[in-house]
Amino acid sequence: MTEANIAGLRREWLAARIFVVLGGLLLVAIIVLAVLSAPSVPVQTPTQNTAIAPAMARRLCTAGLASAQAFALVPAYTKLAGDFVQLGAVKGRYICFAQTDAARYQIAFDLMCRDLNRPNCVRLFSVVQDGTGAIYQRH
Repeated sequence: MTEANIAGLRREWLAARIFVVLGGLLLVAIIVLAVLSAPSVPVQTPTQNTAIAPAMARRLCTAGLASAQAFALVPAYTKLAGDFVQLGAVKGRYICFAQTDAARYQIAFDLMCRDLNRPNCVRLFSVVQDGTGAIYQRH
């Protein structure tokens, strides 16, 4: 009778091992499928979208920085971080980078007209400080 029990236990252990292996393979297949089907979000870097001439980029960014300074969102001594502008995801939206000795800022704004000397030509969309997050976000 003990031999019959041992043979039965062997069959049960074999079935349990098969079940564990198949379950593990199913789990791996689900993880692979989830990774492969995850939507990819394009990451924009400051060097992208540099089709705008440096002189025009500087004028755009100067106007955006002046608007952020007018609302006291960045210190008055903040300077532009370069002569490049990044195109935003929305038509007419531009993103510029500014900095002080202690902080870096990303300033996004919408261009409302062609004359950058007009007071309401630049409409701020967001101001983000590196390391701390959004200072201002228009809804």
